[in-house]
Amino acid sequence: MRAVLLGPPGSGKGTQGQKLADQLRAPRIATGDIIRDHIARRTAFGLKVEERIAAGDYAPDEDIIHLVSLRLAQPDATQGYVLDGFPRNLNQARLFDATGGADAPAVDVVIALEIDETVLIERTAGRLVCPKCASVYQMHLQPPKQAGRCDRDGETLVRRPEDDPGTMPHRLDVYHQSTLPLTQYYAQQGKLRPVDASGSPDEVFQRILFALKDR
Repeated sequence: MRAVLLGPPGSGKGTQGQKLADQLRAPRIATGDIIRDHIARRTAFGLKVEERIAAGDYAPDEDIIHLVSLRLAQPDATQGYVLDGFPRNLNQARLFDATGGADAPAVDVVIALEIDETVLIERTAGRLVCPKCASVYQMHLQPPKQAGRCDRDGETLVRRPEDDPGTMPHRLDVYHQSTLPLTQYYAQQGKLRPVDASGSPDEVFQRILFALKDR
């Protein structure tokens, strides 16, 4: 299955994307993780986009398409994948669709996580990530077993610059303008599956599995 996860910042795409990838035994490919890796390694691309990512803006389409294409060319993605954070806009979606075919479309199904924006702001304010393995924690819904430490590798958890509460209004504006139109685009293709993203991670994942039953 070739799946895409859509949703505003803080809706749980990272957590649900990993759960779905584990269920499907397919890789979760998160453009956010790829971008942050480039920023951490101070590559030319990382230096190019660092400021705009911290401000809550998106990386240029041509760069993201190139990075995603490189990742999907790896052997583990040949039988399916879960895309988290891509596509971000209609231009990316159309270009990506053009890479697929009738027998193997670029996208089979799109999970659209829906949640009230006041909840998103609260979630993001309490979100911490592991700088080593990119595991995501939420201090109220999904806290680490040891305060401030990653369950997987014991690394000290950090807050992403883009998760600063001051950037959330802008990030939501960008989402509404650029990414939300994708729901109509994929609905017209019959691929959209809206899912209520409120509640615990396990509750949301059960809704995702139910939404996929008709495939």
